[in-house]
Amino acid sequence: MKNITVATNASGVMVATLDMPGRPFNVFSEAMMADLAALIDQIERDTAAGNAPAGLVITSGKSSFVAGADLAMIQDFGAMRFSATWQEMRDRYSYLGQLFRRLEKLPVPTVAAVNGLALGGGLELAMACHGRVCADSKYIQLGLPEVLLGLLPGAGGTQRLPRYVGTELGTKMLLDGKPLTADQALASGLVDALAAPEELIAAAVEMVLGMKAGARWDTADFSMPDSDRSAADEDFRSWACEVAGVSARDSNLYPAVDAIINCLTGGHGKSIDAACNVEWDIFVDLMSDPVSSNMVTTCFLSKTAATKNSLAGVPEIAAPASFAVIGGGDLGKKPFKKMTQESEVDADFYLADLASSDVRADLLVQDLRVTQSALSDKPVLRLSGTFAESEVLELAPGKSAEDTALAMAVLQRSGKPIVVSRSAKSVNEVLISAMRSAYAGAGVSAQNFYTQCEAVGLEWLAQTAIEELAEPARSLQVTDRALGLPLLLGLSLDVYAWLKNEFGDSANDALLAGIDLLAVYGVEFPKWTGGPLSCLTMFQRGELKYSGAQALLAQLEWRFKNELGYKLAAA
Repeated sequence: MKNITVATNASGVMVATLDMPGRPFNVFSEAMMADLAALIDQIERDTAAGNAPAGLVITSGKSSFVAGADLAMIQDFGAMRFSATWQEMRDRYSYLGQLFRRLEKLPVPTVAAVNGLALGGGLELAMACHGRVCADSKYIQLGLPEVLLGLLPGAGGTQRLPRYVGTELGTKMLLDGKPLTADQALASGLVDALAAPEELIAAAVEMVLGMKAGARWDTADFSMPDSDRSAADEDFRSWACEVAGVSARDSNLYPAVDAIINCLTGGHGKSIDAACNVEWDIFVDLMSDPVSSNMVTTCFLSKTAATKNSLAGVPEIAAPASFAVIGGGDLGKKPFKKMTQESEVDADFYLADLASSDVRADLLVQDLRVTQSALSDKPVLRLSGTFAESEVLELAPGKSAEDTALAMAVLQRSGKPIVVSRSAKSVNEVLISAMRSAYAGAGVSAQNFYTQCEAVGLEWLAQTAIEELAEPARSLQVTDRALGLPLLLGLSLDVYAWLKNEFGDSANDALLAGIDLLAVYGVEFPKWTGGPLSCLTMFQRGELKYSGAQALLAQLEWRFKNELGYKLAAA
């Protein structure tokens, strides 16, 4: 096994250490799943031969436990909807969950020694063990954030979590994606004990030697933890959204919300095997929806690859030790790690407003909400909101490669993904202008226009672009996205026209990914669409439609995606 090493201690306890070579985190890739299957096979063989280990401890050789599933593999899962049968998808998607069930049914006690981050499939692995001991550290996070990527935890997570922590907390965690700290996990019943990091394995061995094999729900007397609510309640769906802070509109736009709720209601009162089968059936249906693929691609794959792509061809330069903001602009608290903020007369690197004429400025900062792009010899940081709120940064390069490299070195210290944008305008500037034009030409009231925006998730862009909507119009909690589809297509077509005019034949796949990423995390173009170019792809495929759309789509000369992701091609 390349990804799991096994050692048996003097007490006969087998310690399996997950440690994927060449990766900063453990994830459940096809190779990791194959190794876990081999480990389970080995224990089953040894048990059948009368040589069962005294117990099994599963831990990690990295600073984190397991970060989740390999999302490149999940992207491949999404591509199956174009060619595979429902059953073929079901067989592949349920494989990890079936492995976890085999692990859970081993006749030897099994304990997860959670030494760090345990998210998604990592927490699902820990929950499939018979016991869990967690490092007592402020850096620990245990959660199921799949909903934030348009997914659900499809390896038994929707069924085991509420069986450990109760319906209310389980529902909230599944629908808001927020993790628990180690202390919270202990208090909730998600883990059984905490231990000092240096004593974690010893504590796990002690736990495994003192417990019986088997999951609690495989006993005749198992009952759900006490809760004020039951997934069988008639109003459970509305209550679930309320407890997690999910609006009726978002539950309509993001299929993962309804899918998770259906898993909870469908699995309620069933055996764990029957409940997991409900989850796996629903997971297939969710992965057949383009929203999941859009969100995995933009919100994870493109986001993760952005800085690496932007560094291609950029000289490597060490970040300076200190910085200052000319004119007293606010970047928030400690915006750059390992860099001290100094006064304007004593820094190694200077930031200044785009309009500044101060020759010391190494990086100019543009607020796209109020300032139009202008030619500059210096690199420009383009922001659609505050620096602190920005999840992804856009850098327009300067004339000098060294100046751009220095700006990149500083921005990397923020820990945020960076997209280098080699265009006269930002895509977010294009979208702000397009939204203003759409409103001016709509001939409807502010409330009517806002309702169209709200129907598809464009409120933030509308409020940013249009003065009359800066103070939001009354939310009607519309749930019919059809109301906003013409506006959504119109904005996306404006981005296409800008892209075609600005880049022409030089456009490439990485550029397309960067445009969608900047739009989603800049002016909050709806995540469910994946960005304006992914949105156009949905219209081209007929996944989004309304009367009159086809005539508008006829002007497109390009397609932007194939089954696996961004791939520019003739329409």
